[in-house]
Amino acid sequence: MDAAKAIGIDEDEALEKLETLWSAYEEIAAEAARYDGSLGWKTNAGQDYLVHTVNLRYEGNRQRTRSLGPRSEETERRMAEFREGRERARDRLDRIRSRLDTHGRVLKALQLGRIPALTARFLRELRAEGLGAKHFRVGGMAALAAYEVRARTAMPFEVWTGPDFDMVPTELFVRDRPLFDAIASRKIFGPVKWEADRIVLGRGVVIRLLDEPAADVWSDAIRAAGGRRAEIEALRWAFELPTAVDLLAVGLDGSPAPVPAVDPRAYALLSAVEARFLADETEADRLRRVAVAAADSAGAIVPEPFEPGHLDPFPELAAVVEPGGIHADMPAVMRL
Repeated sequence: MDAAKAIGIDEDEALEKLETLWSAYEEIAAEAARYDGSLGWKTNAGQDYLVHTVNLRYEGNRQRTRSLGPRSEETERRMAEFREGRERARDRLDRIRSRLDTHGRVLKALQLGRIPALTARFLRELRAEGLGAKHFRVGGMAALAAYEVRARTAMPFEVWTGPDFDMVPTELFVRDRPLFDAIASRKIFGPVKWEADRIVLGRGVVIRLLDEPAADVWSDAIRAAGGRRAEIEALRWAFELPTAVDLLAVGLDGSPAPVPAVDPRAYALLSAVEARFLADETEADRLRRVAVAAADSAGAIVPEPFEPGHLDPFPELAAVVEPGGIHADMPAVMRL
């Protein structure tokens, strides 16, 4: 794997500012969410009542209305506070969005974009829908891009700048079968193609089911190929999908993309096992490079080391994370 290259101060500051602005946006957006829906007066049996109405977008756009009490000084005050608060929140949200848009042009000019703009939008929609780290882990291009941003370590893949850029999928790893089925039914995902333990969506997104039956299939393939117990144990640990790492990637247009990324240790092991036992040679070559890239960035992403014995079967991973490897004598930097 090529050595990481230091970036200039402008690029480093641009990424730091991106993360700062996004944190501010998340805080302000959460405040604005308190004012979702509308308040208004509804008359029932000659009495006015203050009601709160929201549209349930993914329940057939059904409206849900809740009474907040009869018209009184208290509900009049509540109505006024709601309107004032909503305007104030919208104004703050507009201002931070404007700053993000402006900074996005800076990132685009510096060629810091790492994922397609459509993928960045998709990941923001997931966050807005309340689907995040508790539901799945993000892998694929988006995870590698987010590792770059946080670790400041370049991923020397030709695909980043080549004609096949848009063909590298973003992967969502899911352990729960009912959730796996439910995600496919959400309208925000576009056309859906089912393929056994994976769903291919119309936005360059693949949802992969990593439940116990899938782990058994992978384990059987390892045994059939003469694999070792250590490889199966590492696989089983990776299938448990450790806690997601909240990171941030950047769209080609400079737009931010929140990434509840799969732990790079798990991603490295999953990719290494798949490359060795399950993939054809063309895909295996890509997966081997993904595995090394994820392992290489792990030290800068998560504080915990690989579990004892997990690297023993994978010398290609051990070479970049154990003493004497890249993390031992080189700062984690990035060039985009």
